[in-house]
Amino acid sequence: MREVVPVSPGRTYMFRLMNGGAHHGLRVNIAGLNMKILAADSETVEPVVVNEVFLHTAERFDVEITIPNDWVEGDSFWIRADSVESAYQGYQNGIRSILKVVDNNNTSEYVNV
Repeated sequence: MREVVPVSPGRTYMFRLMNGGAHHGLRVNIAGLNMKILAADSETVEPVVVNEVFLHTAERFDVEITIPNDWVEGDSFWIRADSVESAYQGYQNGIRSILKVVDNNNTSEYVNV
């Protein structure tokens, strides 16, 4: 079963991304959207916009995303966290979650996820 995160078009959301693993870094991408990095390891940083974040073991990033206005209720999009283990050696692990577009009237203007 995958975690489903409800989102609405035109809304802005903040995610706290963290790598709770013990060995490998994670490459995180949220539905191909740009993410604005707001903090690293709970320290505010000069905001920078990226399309993916690399999290080392025990690292945290606070990122902000805005859902495009043209996303339609009922659509679903992937949140991907792929380990950077050697695919050449046969390792290909990852974590998945789902952004689910819901009715625009069911969420507040800014949501922490």
